[in-house]
Amino acid sequence: MRYLKILADDLTGAADSAARCRRFGLPATIFLDVPELPLPPGALAITSDSRHLAAEAAAEQTRITAASLPAIEGLWYKKIDSTLRGNIGSEVDAFLDLVGAKAAVVCPAFPAQGRVLRGGILTAPNLEPDTVRLPSLLREQSCHAVAALSLEQVRGGELAADMKGIVEGRDRSSAEGRIVIAVDAMTDDDLDRVVRAQQEGVPEALLCGSAGLVGALARRVGVEEGFPSLPAERLGPAGRSVLAVVGSGSDVAHRQIAFLIGSGRGAPHRAVSQLVVRPETDAAATATLDPDQPIWLLQQPRPQPGTVLEGSEARQRAEHLGRVSSAALARRPVDLLMLVGGDTAMPILKSLGVARLSVEEELLPGMPLCSAVIDGRQMIVVLKPGHFGEEETLVKLLDRVVGSGQ
Repeated sequence: MRYLKILADDLTGAADSAARCRRFGLPATIFLDVPELPLPPGALAITSDSRHLAAEAAAEQTRITAASLPAIEGLWYKKIDSTLRGNIGSEVDAFLDLVGAKAAVVCPAFPAQGRVLRGGILTAPNLEPDTVRLPSLLREQSCHAVAALSLEQVRGGELAADMKGIVEGRDRSSAEGRIVIAVDAMTDDDLDRVVRAQQEGVPEALLCGSAGLVGALARRVGVEEGFPSLPAERLGPAGRSVLAVVGSGSDVAHRQIAFLIGSGRGAPHRAVSQLVVRPETDAAATATLDPDQPIWLLQQPRPQPGTVLEGSEARQRAEHLGRVSSAALARRPVDLLMLVGGDTAMPILKSLGVARLSVEEELLPGMPLCSAVIDGRQMIVVLKPGHFGEEETLVKLLDRVVGSGQ
């Protein structure tokens, strides 16, 4: 079987891509460190952990991380954020240099999470309308030429020929010949068309996109390799004790916290003991968590209005939250570890000695249930990006894993 090699710029990006692959039948593994042989089959998701870096540093980290993967046959996929955060242009450029590809096909749409692209304009929940245009962003961030394919072209029946024509035209006009192609998509069928056209028209091009596009690629690979898609089913009770750690400062994450706490007042299995972890909070503060409550919740304080935590400060806070989380786990081992936010998940899992996560199931689109060995025991780990989902998403994830209490 060919490998599907996925490189993301943060851990939850690797996780949501691996989740989609598992949903469509491919075995999937997420690596936090350099993978070592022998490698498990299927989709291998790794992270450069570079979203918080400046553009040049992110490009270098992308090259280093991709080059660290053992030489194995397979398809490369560059995972980008579906809301276009991060250093998309510089990382795509670095990847093109590394693999020697002449073109990149870029489509960040993820219809299952309400993220779509038309006329190059990204539409997504909690995103101001008409504020992000993919071709313009790529021209600002990439050193290569940029072309665009409209939704009408995606659905017009000649998409493979259109892609091939763009790449061949660039070959004739430039000695270097590299080009980045932004592609519209509104539905999963559109994503299937994009993957089919790339495979048939420009198979040497690098596919870049969100978990939505890699899901379409996984569907195609799964059919070719004979893997059936896996139905999304309720998993049933997996235990009663939970540590949920929310490091994201997004409004989405804080609305989800409020909904979870409110729902616990009428549902004992969702009762929460909460600790807000501030910079001055130390490990001893975990003694205030109520051992009789099934869910221990650690969270960052809500940022001041208009404040966006990024860069080194965000990473320092995440690492501090990781240290407090480790202290909570030492005080009470749990059956389920739920981590919200990529900057949160990486330091916590590394502090626990986790090098890889095996994806067992996609609970909700882009949100995986994984297994890992922590302190010599098997533990369930659920990963969720901080900006994703509706206000009831945390409750839905918990109910899928530990049961609804009914």
